[in-house]
Amino acid sequence: MSILYAILCGALQGACEFLPVSSSGHLALLHEFFGNGFSEAELGFDVLLHLGTLVAVVISYRRDVMAIVRAFFCVIGKIFRGRFKWRDASSDEKTAILIIVATVPLAAAVLLKGKVEALSAYPKFVGAMLIVNGAMLILGGMIKPRGKDISSLGAVGALGVGTFQLIACLPGLSRSGSTITGGVVFGLDREEAVRFSFLMSIPAIVGANVFSVPDVLRSGIAVDALPCAVGFATAAVVGFISIKLIKRAAKKKNFYIFGIYCVILGLVAVLR
Repeated sequence: MSILYAILCGALQGACEFLPVSSSGHLALLHEFFGNGFSEAELGFDVLLHLGTLVAVVISYRRDVMAIVRAFFCVIGKIFRGRFKWRDASSDEKTAILIIVATVPLAAAVLLKGKVEALSAYPKFVGAMLIVNGAMLILGGMIKPRGKDISSLGAVGALGVGTFQLIACLPGLSRSGSTITGGVVFGLDREEAVRFSFLMSIPAIVGANVFSVPDVLRSGIAVDALPCAVGFATAAVVGFISIKLIKRAAKKKNFYIFGIYCVILGLVAVLR
C-alpha cells in the first residue's frame, strides 16, 4: 500500500465518518475502483482508520466525554447504594444512561457482521444505499426540530436513535447522518442531535473494533506500518476538522447539500 493511497483513505474516513455521507460507502467504492478491491487486508486497514476518527471525536468532545464518564461511575455508585432515581439524576447522568440505551440495538449488528461486511464488495448495492442516505438527509432537513436536549430524550427516543444507528451499519448509509436524522425525528434540537450522534459514536466505534481486531490478527495479514500510521493520523486530523464543519452545518441547516451529493455519487456507482 502506498503512502498516497493511505493518505487518501485516511482523509476519506476522517471526512465521511462525521460528515453525513457514509465513510463505509466511500471506502468500499475507493477500494473497489482504485485499490485492490474488498479484502481482509483492506478491512484491517479500515479498522485502524476508524480508530483515528475515534481519537478525533474524543478530543473534540473531551469535556463532554470526561463529564459523562464521571457521571457513569456516579450512577453505578448510586445504583449499588440504592439511591439512584431518574428524576433526581443530573443532566450528565441522564446523558450517560441514554448513550448506553442507544447503543443496545447495535447488539444485533454483531450477529449480522459477516453478511454486512460482504455487502461492501458490491458497488451497486453501496450506490443504492448512498441514494437512500441522500434522500434521508434531504427529507430529514424538512423536519422541524422540537427543541429537546439530550437529557430529555427519554429511553424510547434513545432506542429509536439507536435503531437508526443499527440500520446505518449497511455500507452506503451514514452513521452520523442516520443518527442525526433520528435525533431530530425523536425531537432533539438539531445541534443536540449532532452532539448526541458524536457521543454515541464512541461506544459504537470501540465496539466495532473490539470485534474486528481479533479477526484481523487471526488472519495473519502483513501490516505495512508506515502507511497504516499515516492513514491513522490523517483520519484523526481530517476527522477533527470535519466535526467542526458539521457543527457549523447544523447551525445553518445545510444538510441537504450532503444529501444531493450522496444521491449523485450513488447514481454514479449504480450506473457505472
